[in-house]
Amino acid sequence: MLKKVAIFKALDVEIKKQRGPVAVKDAYKGHHSLKEELSQPGITILGEVAGGDPGRGQVRESYKASTHAKSLAENGARALSIATDKFLYYGEDKHLSEVRSQVKLPLLRREFIFEEYQVEESKILGADAIFLMPALLSQDRLATLLKFATSKGLDVVVEVTSEGELARALEAGADIICAVGRNLDTWAASWEQAVALVKKVPKSCLKLIEGGIQRLEQIKQVEALGVHGLLIGDALLDDYYPGKRLAQILAGVEPPKKAAKPKGKTGSAADAAQAPRLLRRPRNAYPPSGKTRPNLARKMLRASHLPARPLPTPPKRA
Repeated sequence: MLKKVAIFKALDVEIKKQRGPVAVKDAYKGHHSLKEELSQPGITILGEVAGGDPGRGQVRESYKASTHAKSLAENGARALSIATDKFLYYGEDKHLSEVRSQVKLPLLRREFIFEEYQVEESKILGADAIFLMPALLSQDRLATLLKFATSKGLDVVVEVTSEGELARALEAGADIICAVGRNLDTWAASWEQAVALVKKVPKSCLKLIEGGIQRLEQIKQVEALGVHGLLIGDALLDDYYPGKRLAQILAGVEPPKKAAKPKGKTGSAADAAQAPRLLRRPRNAYPPSGKTRPNLARKMLRASHLPARPLPTPPKRA
C-alpha cells in the first residue's frame, strides 16, 4: 500500500509545485508547541479530524473540519491531528488552515511527507508538528527531513510500527516517537501491538501511542506505562460531533456496537462491498476543468451507460 501512496503523493506534490508557492491568507507564523504539551503532567489526548482512514475508506463525504476540531477541543483534546491527505484520509490542505484560525491547540498535520516542500507547506498552513514515517522513507531522507523540519520550528512525530522502524527513528535523532499498532498492508489496528512497541521506546523520548483505542481502560493502561500522549482517530469517525464520542470515552462509556453484516451476501460481491475504498480519488480532490461544464459532463456520463440505439433507416428515394 505504501508504494502506491508514494506514487500518488509524488504526483500530487509535482502538481502543487507547478501551481506555484502555497498561498494562504494570513499565513500562520505562531507556534503552539506539541513537545511542551506532551511534557505536561498527565497524558495528552490528541483527537484526529479526518474524513476516513485507510482501513475503513471514506466515512464522511463532506465535513467542516473546524467544527469537528472545536468539538474535540471542548471535550478533552489537548492537541489535534488534522488530516490533509486526500487519498487515504480524505482531508484537504484547507482544513488545516481553517482549524488553525479557530483553535489554539497544537496542530499535527496528518500527511505522508517525503519532501522539504511539504514541510514548508505544513508551516504555512498552520501546523505546529508533522508526522514522518520510516516505512515511507530511506534512512538518509528520514534524518534529513527531521532536521529540516526542526530548523523550521516544527515538532516532528516519527510513527513506527516495528522495532526495526523504532531503531531507525532513534538513529535519525527522533525525540517524539508514536508507537502505531497497525498492519501497513491491511491497515488493521492492533492495540496489543501498539502497547508492546511503546514499551520499547526509551525514556529519553516523548511517547505517543495510536491504534485501536476505544475505551478509558486503555488510556489508564498506557498512562501507567509512562506514555505522554494518546492519539484517537478511528473511534471518532462515526459521530458528526466527534467531541461527543471523545467525552464518552473519557467518561468510561462503552463504544457503540457495530451493526451486523447483512446476510445473504457472499463471495466477491460481498468482499467488494466491505473492502476499504483505498486510493480512490475523493470528490472535489482536483479542481474542475474550466473547459468542462459539470451539468453537461454528467449528462455525457449518464448517456455513456445507456444501451446503443439503432440508427434510423434512411428514407427510400422516390
